[in-house]
This record gives sequence, structure tokens and C-alpha cells, in this order.
Amino acid sequence: MIKNNVVKEVKSMILDLCADKDFIWKSHIESVVKYSKILAKKLGADEEVCEVSAWLHDIKKVKGEKGSHHIEGSKEAAEILKGYEFSQNRINKVMHCIISHSSDKNYAPKSKEARIVASADALAHFDNFLNLAYVAFYLKKYSVEEGRAWLIKKYDSCWDKLVFVPEAVEIAKPKYKLVKKIIGL
Repeated sequence: MIKNNVVKEVKSMILDLCADKDFIWKSHIESVVKYSKILAKKLGADEEVCEVSAWLHDIKKVKGEKGSHHIEGSKEAAEILKGYEFSQNRINKVMHCIISHSSDKNYAPKSKEARIVASADALAHFDNFLNLAYVAFYLKKYSVEEGRAWLIKKYDSCWDKLVFVPEAVEIAKPKYKLVKKIIGL
């Protein structure tokens, strides 16, 4: 397979996986991709690494697998990318983006691309408030107060992830204010 097809084929694979899942996965991942591309271009990062990482960052969650999705997802991404003319160095960059996109303190995003993907993941939640409300109130079956507390914690965590990329803070600021109003803060 040729390198130029990696984004197209990874995108197709992920969208196929999302096809029979809750609507939240497709919209979340597409938002992460959107922000990864915007920030990569703005910050002069490797756009292909950012985009591929964004498509693959939650592959384990999309598959419904439990556990450390960021750790196991980075390994699965490496296996997928070995089928393409993608250098080991670039595979390692994608792995780092995926393993560090979560809020796991053991895996801080060190590269520009990893900071972008982590920020894009947080930004996506600001675009998809209804997805998180659906998770809180329908999937987790929280009461209004429990759901509100969970949403506050989730959005504060997303906001905290944006410290890595000041440009992401500027994108999120009006959305964060609006979410806080909706939640009642």
C-alpha cells in the first residue's frame, strides 16, 4: 500500500467501525480530526501524523474494548500502520500521540503532534455537548445532580488538557463559557 492512501484508508476503516455504534463515536472522532488538522496547519506540525492519530486515537473504545484504551490503542495503531509505507519513526509519533491523548499523568504529550491531538480531543468535547449529556444521563443513568457533577468534572478535565496548546485555548474559550452556563456554573 502507498503512504498517500494511509489517511484515506484509516478514515474508511474507522468510519466503518463507527457505522453500527452509537452516534457519539463518529461525531467525536470527526471533531478530533477537524481540530487536529486546524492546529497542525496553524502550528506547523506533521499534518499526516496528526490526522492519522486523530482517526485512530479511540479505536479501542470504538470497538467496545475496556481497559487502558490509550495504551492498547497505540499498539493497535502501530500494527495497522505497519501495513503501509509509514516509517517506524512516524509510527512511533502516532503511537505517542495516541498514548498521550488521554489525561493519564503517566503519559504526558511531549511532541508538538501529541499536544495537538490531546488538545483536539478536548476541543471535540466542547463541540459535542449533547454526546456527553447522552453518556451521563442515558448510558450511565446518572441522576440530574450526578450527571451535572460528572459533566463539570469532564469539562474541567478537557479545559486543563488545553494548556499544551494556547491556540486551542482561544478556540475553546467561548465554548467553555457556554458549557458552563448550560451546566449552571
